Amino acid sequence: MDIEALNAEHGIDGILRFTEGRGGLTMIEIANAQATALISPYAGQVLAYRPLDAADDLLFVSERAYFAEGKAIKGGIPICWPWFGADPEAKGRPAHGFVRAWPWTVLATESLADGSTRVELGIADDADTRAIWPHYFNLLVDIHVGATLSVTLSTLNAGDRPFHVTQGLHAYFKVGDASRIRVKGLDGRSYIDKSAGGGDAVIRQVGQVAFEREVNRIYEDVPPVLTIVDPTLDRRIRIESEHSRTAVVWNPWIETAKAMDDLDDQDYRRFVCVETVNTASEVIEIPPGETYRLAARYAVEPL
Repeated sequence: MDIEALNAEHGIDGILRFTEGRGGLTMIEIANAQATALISPYAGQVLAYRPLDAADDLLFVSERAYFAEGKAIKGGIPICWPWFGADPEAKGRPAHGFVRAWPWTVLATESLADGSTRVELGIADDADTRAIWPHYFNLLVDIHVGATLSVTLSTLNAGDRPFHVTQGLHAYFKVGDASRIRVKGLDGRSYIDKSAGGGDAVIRQVGQVAFEREVNRIYEDVPPVLTIVDPTLDRRIRIESEHSRTAVVWNPWIETAKAMDDLDDQDYRRFVCVETVNTASEVIEIPPGETYRLAARYAVEPL
């Protein structure tokens, strides 16, 4: 991407600028009166967000993350689309779809009246995307950086026949110590256990979610608000989701983390994922000409 041209067309003086980041990838840096943020147009991915009154960033990014074309970036809020998890057709396509390792186009930037900053990125189908997934679409991600962080993923079916998607905002939240974290809002909900040895068993959650071993769960029929309580960083993270009835809670724990080249062996202590998704029984059908939106708003609050 031509950084000079991007700054000329989409830069906002004193608030938003395009820079060269790790691996030579273009980055969007935002610093407004409410928060700072870092966004990767390469992946359509928020990599950092910190309200000005917060001591720590909302998000975790691995120091060993790949910053290279064709590779997904481990951390921030990767976008999983048009399938969540393994390739549903077992054709050898990448897990979690292809757009988290695909160049997005910068469509708009805007400084809003409330002091927040808006960035819109998009992907339209072409011969390369249709070779992977044979459908016509326009995919947009709308990011609002202010006192809270909002991410909205919109899928337009630009073809003449329905298609189906599963998808997710795979947020990696920075935590002080994963073993002390609790996730509130899922008591009594059923989940599918996707962890090693879990066998896809369906289990009912009792109490708050804790992290004492590998956790890889798809919760169903979830409420619109979930909360991460972090006594080490003395904060809570509020996650408010729209158009999502499923949620994924994930931490790889010790052995799985060791097997990941783009994750330090001790990184499992430093993050938890609580993901706004449509997956498992929540497969989304989008008719021709229709748009489906998946959204999440993230707020950092003191304990």
